[in-house]
Amino acid sequence: SAAAELQGAGLCVCEEDGAVCGSDGRSYRSVCALRLRSRASLRGGGRRIHKAHDGECQLAPVIVVSPKKIHNVTGVQVFLSCEVKAVPTPVITWRKVSESPKGVKLMEELPGDRVNMAVQVRGGPSKHEGTGWVLINPLMKEDEGIYQCHATNMAGEAHADGSITVIEQNKSKKASLLAWDNPS
Repeated sequence: SAAAELQGAGLCVCEEDGAVCGSDGRSYRSVCALRLRSRASLRGGGRRIHKAHDGECQLAPVIVVSPKKIHNVTGVQVFLSCEVKAVPTPVITWRKVSESPKGVKLMEELPGDRVNMAVQVRGGPSKHEGTGWVLINPLMKEDEGIYQCHATNMAGEAHADGSITVIEQNKSKKASLLAWDNPS
């Protein structure tokens, strides 16, 4: 029975509190949790795991949720967002990607001088994550293009692209009226 198994078993309390980074590259909530994992590893024929350093292991940014592809009309409000996980927590910035006449990729840091654009960053939704948004209001034809979420920390960097396709509202209304007048 479960009661018989618990008889004679003590309760372990770890005297050393705080996260540690193990030699296996994984973070542990305490040195006791690391030692427990090390014993299990040795019993399973694996290697001994030792404490590499105090604090969590560094993790280069990983894009958890990438920006989407948006199709909308001029004059509306749109936003792109991305979520990034990293240790330490990443710095998130946004860029608009364009190409020069000679085919060279150009990166414009946002919001720059654009009065219809705002960039917002917050921590979360989980520990060691960050979320970034670029908000455009009102959407204009010149906002069409590729937008890049870029994340950096001392362990590395990552980026992911989203896009915005803009249909000029006046033209889309005219096109739908023409289609209504001339059903083929």
